[in-house]
Amino acid sequence: MFIVRRSVPFFLCVSLSLYPLLCGAGAKAPLGILTQAHEAYLNEVAASPGLSLFDGEDVSTEADGRLSVRVGLATVSLAGSSSATLHGIDVGAHVDLNAGTVAFRSPENEIVEIHAEEALLRPEKNQVTQAEVTILSPKVLLIRARRGDLAFRYQEEFQVLPEGETYRIYLDSPAEPQGDTVAGGLKSNRLRKVSYYIMGAAGAGLTTWGVNEFVHSGSYVESPAKP
Repeated sequence: MFIVRRSVPFFLCVSLSLYPLLCGAGAKAPLGILTQAHEAYLNEVAASPGLSLFDGEDVSTEADGRLSVRVGLATVSLAGSSSATLHGIDVGAHVDLNAGTVAFRSPENEIVEIHAEEALLRPEKNQVTQAEVTILSPKVLLIRARRGDLAFRYQEEFQVLPEGETYRIYLDSPAEPQGDTVAGGLKSNRLRKVSYYIMGAAGAGLTTWGVNEFVHSGSYVESPAKP
């Protein structure tokens, strides 16, 4: 009986010392922190700056809303009428864009990748990258490569989108007629389904770049949508 009484304080002390470790063992570190939140929501609850965001949580905005999240040294922002789900990856963040517009800025050695309408965009190189992605309608994206080249992938297709341009991409457009060669080289067969419309800085009209011509040369043809 004496031994049992002396053992109780010992086990109590051990339990109290291990309690913080045991409680914290299952806790997850936040993915990021909200730096801006106006008419915005975190998991359908009104958001405010300073709130932590965890892996797999949803963010959204009303028509006039704005929301920004700092993930490491990268920034992810939603425009109005937008919604997305954020996930952590080894070197940054993965954003599933469900609707609207997301913009991001990522530094060297950190990546923000955007998944929208089954397409995936991410920095093409290890460099500072700034870009904006909008879902205009099902299977239609508007992509602004503001700084740094973007790697664009859709199904089995891949394309590098150079910085400084704006692209309207129709993911399920009909295949372009295929020839044997263009600009002295073989045409790629991987990019038939994706059409790129490169927007001029003034926004007056559209210029169609056939996918394979876009890959292999600087030649282009005018879009039927151009006045």
